[in-house]
Amino acid sequence: MTAAPRQSAPLSDDVLDLRGQPALVLADPAETPERQFAAMLLADLRRGSGATVTWLNHYSAMQSLHGGVQLDRFDYLGLDGILLCHLLKSEAPRTSADLVLPLLLEHPVRLRVALIGSTQETLHAVAAKIEAQYGHHVVLLRDGYAGLSTPAELRDELRAARVQVAVVGLGAPLQDHYALALRSPGVVVATCGGWLDQFAGDTYYPAWAYPLRLNWLVRLAREPRRLWRRYTVDAVRALRSRTALRQYVTGVGRRPMTAVIFQPGTATADAPAA
Repeated sequence: MTAAPRQSAPLSDDVLDLRGQPALVLADPAETPERQFAAMLLADLRRGSGATVTWLNHYSAMQSLHGGVQLDRFDYLGLDGILLCHLLKSEAPRTSADLVLPLLLEHPVRLRVALIGSTQETLHAVAAKIEAQYGHHVVLLRDGYAGLSTPAELRDELRAARVQVAVVGLGAPLQDHYALALRSPGVVVATCGGWLDQFAGDTYYPAWAYPLRLNWLVRLAREPRRLWRRYTVDAVRALRSRTALRQYVTGVGRRPMTAVIFQPGTATADAPAA
C-alpha cells in the first residue's frame, strides 16, 4: 500500500529521448516518490539501458525468499506494504506498481508495451484502456495460464515485437524469475502483482483508501477467500521471520533498494543509472 497521491507539479518536456522526441522528466526534484520512480525508469528507457524492477510486501517477500529469487539482480526494488516497511525499518519510500506504472505510461512518446499474466479477457481489457487513455501500442499479450511461454521463448517474442515496456503480473516468486529472465537492453521489465486485474476495472480502490492507508482492507473485502490468509496467517509468519526477511531484503537487495532512496534536493535526471 502507498500513501495518498497528491497534486503533482507539472512535468517538463525539455529533455529529448534518443529519437529526438520529448522525454518525461521532473520539473520539481521534490516530487512524490512514485513520480520520482517513474521518471527514473523512463530515464533508463531513454538511455537504452532498460531496467528490471519489482515490489515486495510481507507476503511476496516471503514467497521470493523461499522461492530463491536473486533480489540483487534487479535494478530497482520497491517496498509496497506497511507491515514490511515496519519490519525492515528501511529509508526507502513506500511505493507500489499500481501508482508507478500509470505514471510511467504518461510518457508522451508512444511506447510498445507487452502485458504478461492474468487471463486473456483481462489482458484485452487492460490493452484497450492503455491504448485509449495513454496512446501507447500494446504489441504482445501472454496470459498467465495456457498462453504463457517459457522465459527463453518469451524473451525472443519481446525482442521480435520490439517491446519497450513489459508488465509482468504472475505473482511472486514466478513473476520475479520471469522478470529477471526477460531483462534486455532498452526494455523496462516491471512486475505488477495483481495490478492487471485491478486496472481492468473502472475503479478498484475508492478515493478514501489511499489517504487512510486502507488499501489492504479494500482488497481483503473484495477478495476475502484469496487474501484472508495473507493478512492473518502470513502476516504472523512474516513477523516471526523478520530477521531472515531483513537480511534478505535489505542485505541481498541492498543495491536495488538504494537506487530508490531519493535524497532531498537531488534531481531525478541526475539519479544514478540502474
